[in-house]
Amino acid sequence: MAVPTAKKIREYLGDSYKESDEELIKLYLETHQFYRRLQKEIKDADLMYEYTNKAGAKNLVKNPLSIELTKTVQTLNNLLKSLGLTPAQRKKLKNGDEPDEDDFDDF
Repeated sequence: MAVPTAKKIREYLGDSYKESDEELIKLYLETHQFYRRLQKEIKDADLMYEYTNKAGAKNLVKNPLSIELTKTVQTLNNLLKSLGLTPAQRKKLKNGDEPDEDDFDDF
């Protein structure tokens, strides 16, 4: 996976880039760094842990890092939406009201 950079994000934004986007770009890059760190930690850990409650009963619970990873992915997606960089938003910008020349939707 390629590591995103501020320069690359600005290139993706193209003419729609505004100086006010810098804070969102910075936040996206920091969150992506956290995402990569979580991903690395989870790769080496179990997805389920045995948990003993107050009564002494043992249960299997999800690894808390996997829950945080899911939340981080949602945050990254929301930041992309704020920047107008989701695939659907790019498609609208690229095509306007024109039909899509890409055959992906027909796949």
